[in-house]
Amino acid sequence: MEGEVILLTGPPLNGRDEYLSEALEKASGESYAYYHVFEYLREVGKERGVKITRKNVLDFAINHQDLMNEIRDEAFERIRKEIDGSDRKFHLVSTPSLFRWGSGSVIGFTLSNLKLLKPDRVIIVLDDVLSVRRRIINDPEWFERFGNDPDNIKLTTLVMWREDAINHVKTLVHELKKEGVNVRYVLQFGIRHPPEVFLDLIFQEKEKPLVYLSYPMTGHEEEYYHRVRGFYDKLSEHFTVLDPGALDDWWVVAEYDNQVAKNPDVRRIRIKHLLDGNEVDELEREDIEQATEILRRQLVERDFNLVDVSRAIAVYHYAEGVSAGVISEMAEAYRTLAAIYLYYPFKRRPSPFMEFYGMQNPSRRTMFRDEDEMIRAMVEEKDYWTKA
Repeated sequence: MEGEVILLTGPPLNGRDEYLSEALEKASGESYAYYHVFEYLREVGKERGVKITRKNVLDFAINHQDLMNEIRDEAFERIRKEIDGSDRKFHLVSTPSLFRWGSGSVIGFTLSNLKLLKPDRVIIVLDDVLSVRRRIINDPEWFERFGNDPDNIKLTTLVMWREDAINHVKTLVHELKKEGVNVRYVLQFGIRHPPEVFLDLIFQEKEKPLVYLSYPMTGHEEEYYHRVRGFYDKLSEHFTVLDPGALDDWWVVAEYDNQVAKNPDVRRIRIKHLLDGNEVDELEREDIEQATEILRRQLVERDFNLVDVSRAIAVYHYAEGVSAGVISEMAEAYRTLAAIYLYYPFKRRPSPFMEFYGMQNPSRRTMFRDEDEMIRAMVEEKDYWTKA
């Protein structure tokens, strides 16, 4: 049986390798092989008399592009050879996507590398921009590259790193399709998902189909932590649940809005991290303003991406006022043939659009008032979902 090849990629400094090794430590009993492309680059480089380290790989790749391309192509050929000789069910290949630095860029893989690899799925592993920024500050080598000054680490730079990495993947996957290599899906995956969800995604997709959890996000932080988390955990027993809150940068913009409303002349915005509120980041007002436009588009595209790969969406509408984001996600789910289940525990009828979309499931129930009943219906009906 030929195993499934899964490419795990993304922008630099998004915590991909750390997250993967933490998750895979819990993957006992799964039949998989893990290929860390950097280790292969080091090995091939060594044979060619080139010492490649984490510290010098950027400069080497930018200044000696031809040699780097040869080393990378050889690394992918070796990985392909190992995959061909392996009896494992899953082959996980991890490498950064694309990274611009200074006057050059470092390419993690080319079209010919992917044609050789033939990935069945591509997962872009992402973290929120403030966490990426903090990772740079806490990494002496990287912090030095930014002149040891936090003000030099612009959000705009970090969102562009993400943009470049995602676009590189999208472009190559599009080209692959033309060459007859069909990638089942590209998924933008936030590392705030519990590692168990990542393992379900990789290994249990048939048993636990992908479901997107949609809920009102703005202005409901406390509710989110208690009610939504509880529902998420219950749903995760049966499905691989994708959570838009596992990668959330928008609260940076919300915090900016709050502080500018209080003091229109404020120049520096102080932001407590949403998840570990002990540390405070200080960001320049202009930097947030420049980053906001890209962040907004990335947020919408990412949430739609999660909807598009999911076979169903579970709408957990614990607030009475209808959320524009939730309605948009329901419309996107309807467009892509996903089943839609709506939990809405209020007496007052919601908008006709929400009711209409809420009926797009095999039991044709407009709304569920009981969350456990909704989960039961989803489990019973999953074999009848339209989306393959």
